[in-house]
Amino acid sequence: MKKIFIFSIFLFMGTYNFALPLSQEARQESQLFNTFLEAAYAQRRADPSRFAKLRRALKQAPNSSYIKQQLVSEALAVDELELADHYADFIEDASQDPEAWAVYGAYQWRKGNSAQAIEAYEKATELAPEDDLILFQYITVLSATQPDKAAQTLEELAQARPMIASDLYNEMGRMYFYHQNFPAALEAFNKGVKADPANPQPRLGRAGVYEKTNQYFFMLHELEDLEKMGFSNAQTWAQMGAVYVLVRDFERAEQCFIRAKQDDNGSLPAGHFLALISEERGDYEKAISYLKDTHDYAQSPAKQIQVSYYQRKLNRPQESLQTVAAAYKQFADNTEVAYLYAVALYEDEQYKRAARILAPLVRKYPDNSEIRLQYAFTLESLKKYRAMEQEIAVLLEQNPRNAAALNLLAYSLAQRGQRLDEAADLSARALAVWPQDPSLIDTQAWILYKQGHYEQASDLMHALPAEFVAANPEISYHIALIEQALGQPQTAQTYLQQAAAGGWKPAQKELKKSKKILEHKPVQK
Repeated sequence: MKKIFIFSIFLFMGTYNFALPLSQEARQESQLFNTFLEAAYAQRRADPSRFAKLRRALKQAPNSSYIKQQLVSEALAVDELELADHYADFIEDASQDPEAWAVYGAYQWRKGNSAQAIEAYEKATELAPEDDLILFQYITVLSATQPDKAAQTLEELAQARPMIASDLYNEMGRMYFYHQNFPAALEAFNKGVKADPANPQPRLGRAGVYEKTNQYFFMLHELEDLEKMGFSNAQTWAQMGAVYVLVRDFERAEQCFIRAKQDDNGSLPAGHFLALISEERGDYEKAISYLKDTHDYAQSPAKQIQVSYYQRKLNRPQESLQTVAAAYKQFADNTEVAYLYAVALYEDEQYKRAARILAPLVRKYPDNSEIRLQYAFTLESLKKYRAMEQEIAVLLEQNPRNAAALNLLAYSLAQRGQRLDEAADLSARALAVWPQDPSLIDTQAWILYKQGHYEQASDLMHALPAEFVAANPEISYHIALIEQALGQPQTAQTYLQQAAAGGWKPAQKELKKSKKILEHKPVQK
């Protein structure tokens, strides 16, 4: 009855807004409490204002080691070590607080003072030996600096705590694995498996050791055991697939990668290998699909370029160009992407745009002969012959046996009907480097044609592999003109039609004038 009576009195007094007066000290404590409470809630919400609120609380209680400790902790969280420096003296008044020593250890570790960090964590673990969080922080620091001491600590813990021994041995194995001490890592993982055969983590660690030490069959056996245990995922399936690739069992490799993709549709290794397998089969459509499914496709210029290549193999040049153009837009600073985009523009006969991309690349990489050569090709197509010859001169100064550069200049001179003797000499120098290259043989024959040596030109052209001629409409066009000059209109007509069907524009223009080449008398020699 008494408690009820007192409570009713307070209720009664509350109706008159009655309040006891607070002393100055009490008001200050109340303000500090409210300020700190605001800071605590801000910390819980990860509110950006939490640091400012803690500093306001410290201003009200400048000797509070706990608030200083919280400020150091928050400064470390946002990677502001200089801010932490101002409050690191909190440890002077927190000698018996394990959490304080753990924060101080983290502070010293981030400062690069490993000895002081270890000393702080040792004090923290002495004060709170059962605190697993502090213990694992301590072990993490030891793992990076004193792995053997960390291993000893983990061993002692495993002996004392058999229920988590497997996880502790797994942690030891991971530590040794990081330091590339693979025998010690394997021993630790073996202990982890023995402590708990149903724990998949040390088995995964053991498989990783086998992979690093090229013991692929042991690795495969480990992963198969994990599968039997019901533990398999995209990573394990992809690892198994990689082993089968190494032993060239592509059928089983593909099965594993498909399983990996089923578990994780965007799996990077699965997408990569399945695309390669599809490419090997000539199934470029499926290869494109696999690459586009990977998690990093949108951020991977290499994969986008590969897709562009597959699209070109599928005879979809405009789609291929669009893909590489999108990659260039996203990765304009990537030299390889810029170069390949310029090549794609060149092949699409957008020579001016290609030149605008290649010119700064040549200036940036003056010793890169591949970029300079492509620039020379582009200048030749733009009929900027003087500039082209300047680039060729640089290439030949860098490497006098640059067959591609020699051939380009030789062909350009022949095409223009200029300096044919010089062109013949350049062609001979190129063939001395690559004597069996059919493109170089075509240039030599074309020079002979321009010089009026039609029989010699014909002999060279008809010695070229038939599949090379069929795949290159420009070659067919050259043969057509040579045969026309020799007075062989029917043979010339056949090759002209072949060149036109292959998309060679000069041949197509010729066919528009007449469906067959007019008969010509043999050229008088």
